[in-house]
Parts: sequence; C-alpha cells; structure tokens
Amino acid sequence: MNTKRVKLPLWRWDPFLLGVLIVASLIGTVFERLAVPVLTPIGLTVVLTIGAAAAVLIVLPLFVRSLRRDGEGTLELGPGISLEEVAASDSDTVLPVVDGKRMQGSIEAAVAHGDAPFTAVLVPRATAWLGRDYRVAVDLLVGGKLYRAGYLPREIDQRVDARLTPLARSAQYVMVPASILNPKKPFTVRVAVGTSLGASDPR
Repeated sequence: MNTKRVKLPLWRWDPFLLGVLIVASLIGTVFERLAVPVLTPIGLTVVLTIGAAAAVLIVLPLFVRSLRRDGEGTLELGPGISLEEVAASDSDTVLPVVDGKRMQGSIEAAVAHGDAPFTAVLVPRATAWLGRDYRVAVDLLVGGKLYRAGYLPREIDQRVDARLTPLARSAQYVMVPASILNPKKPFTVRVAVGTSLGASDPR
C-alpha cells in the first residue's frame, strides 16, 4: 500500500518560517558588523525583505481564512458551516483514534460536558502540532463545540481525506458516531467510519 504522506507546503510550515526569520536576523547582524559601504546596504535590504516576507506569511493566515490550516483544532462552527451526519450501520469500519496522548485534556472536557453516544466531526487537511503531514482530524462534537480527540490512522486517512477535502472547500463536514471506551484518563476513542468514505480496517 502506498502510504506516502501529502505534506503542508514548506513555505506555510511554522518552524520553517521561524527558521527563516532567525537566519535572516543572524545574517543581518553579520552584514551590519562588516560595514562594507556597498555590500552592507544591499545585503541588509535583501535580508530585511526576506525576513518581512516570512513574518507576513506567519501572520497572514490569522486574517485570510483560506490560508488558515488546522493545527490544534482551528475549525469553528458557525452559520456558514454545514454538518452532515453519517448514520451508523453494521457495515461501518470502526477505527481507533490515534495520536491522542496530547489531546487527553480536550477529550476529558468533552466527557465532562457530554454523555454517550458521542458524535465526531472529521476534519480533512489537518496537521498535528508542528507537523507537516496532512491528517484527518477527529473532533468530538459536544454542546455545539469541538474538542480535538486525535486523528484517523495513517493507513487509511489519505483515502478518507480525498473524499472529505472537496466537501470542506464548500464548508461541509461529515459527522460520524464516536465512542470513548474508558471513563477516565487515558481515554481511548473510536469512530465508526462509513464505507462510503473509502475507509477500510487497517488491521
């Protein structure tokens, strides 16, 4: 099976942009200390331009929604967001929600504010903290709020992402049945993903 990951463009990856700012600052300091009549002004201008561009790329997603990526649960429900529920059936594939160790607080909050049965919203084109790999995130929906629980397994999330991404571009997201297996930390979450989403059991 081809499991090659689709990655966030390098120019939108936060650590890369921060690295550019740091390197630009260091190079600028070097040019300033050299104090060469012609070279220093030109070098400083180039370095400042690169640094400013990196800073703009870091800040721009805060103001331009289309550039905003989902890192730790940035999807916000509102009038423009449409949720479509996928009803559970016997043919559904039940999948474990992975990479949820850092999400235990979020899951605990969902448990505190809601009761079983739970529902989860699948968010395509999501990224883990400081990660470049695109993932399908699983957000528990409780009381009109979303609580990040983790991600679909890597073995199948690319196929599901391909189905969900066109819908997400139109602000449409899919809801699926979810279950929390244990009542306290460490929480284990599973979701029932319909076969229409192209999922199959990775085991």
